[in-house]
Amino acid sequence: MRTVRLSHRGQARELRLDRDAATIDGRTLAIEAGAREIVVDGRRVRVEVARAGDRIWVWCEGGVYEFEPARGSRASASAEHHGGLSAPMPGRVRRLVAAAGAQVARGDVLLVLEAMKMEHAIRAPHDGVLERFLVAEGDLVEAGVDLAELSESSSRPGA
Repeated sequence: MRTVRLSHRGQARELRLDRDAATIDGRTLAIEAGAREIVVDGRRVRVEVARAGDRIWVWCEGGVYEFEPARGSRASASAEHHGGLSAPMPGRVRRLVAAAGAQVARGDVLLVLEAMKMEHAIRAPHDGVLERFLVAEGDLVEAGVDLAELSESSSRPGA
């Protein structure tokens, strides 16, 4: 599975791509390998795709949609997505170290990303609760993709 974040008209969305399906906003669409069609509600829809640099154009049922990678620094991605943690570079998720629901402290390792033949520890930027991972072990991710959601915590257990 591959997860990418794309922006269309300034609105960022996460798109999960499997071998035979794509999921966006919780809705899964079937894709046939090698075909330029998707299946929406049991109906085949023809699509055409063109790419130039970072921009992607998709023609679907007479409409043209322009997409670009949703990017941003770690700090801006964190603020924009209410505690989300973004991939600093393209890579593969090697290990999920923490568990969803766990109380974590600033600097705790949440997951390990392999990029450029090196392992990079992705750490909690602040104390909080790891709400959920948005990726799974083995996923390939692009730079800027949200990896997890971390809520802010006013106090730690035992504090």
